[in-house]
Amino acid sequence: MGIRYFALPVPPHLVGIARINPRAFLSDQHFWQSWSDPPDRPGFLDLDKSWWDLQQLLGGREANPPRPAYELVRGEVAQYGYGWIPYDRVLSAEEVLAVANDLAAVSMAGLYQDCTPSFSPDLAAIMDGRRNYVEWHLGEARKFTAQLAGLGLGLIYSIG
Repeated sequence: MGIRYFALPVPPHLVGIARINPRAFLSDQHFWQSWSDPPDRPGFLDLDKSWWDLQQLLGGREANPPRPAYELVRGEVAQYGYGWIPYDRVLSAEEVLAVANDLAAVSMAGLYQDCTPSFSPDLAAIMDGRRNYVEWHLGEARKFTAQLAGLGLGLIYSIG
């Protein structure tokens, strides 16, 4: 099973509340169902296990700072015993817009070119083997954040 990633939209007037109690937004089926029916209701984003690769690619290396899109995947779970505590984070509409703009401008080839030299040969080979999988999820993240930015929405995500 493993650690996975998913994100949901948050109306801008509820971003502050979501930051205080993110679990209420992530686990409350009534909140999610209270949105209007599709196509008006924004979708959700499931990065599955590609979130780790995206962290490596967007997070910056050595002297380079993380890209603005890194904010979409920033964070680590807290390990304990035989499990973990999820990492939950809320992004405002302005932060979602910055992520969407950066994702629109980024190329997968450029990300790999910038990051691969800092990886060990083994890790570079593993990541290259997952490249199509990660590229597909990056495309889904582009569409999701562009949709939310266009609607002026924030988001909440969970890695866990």
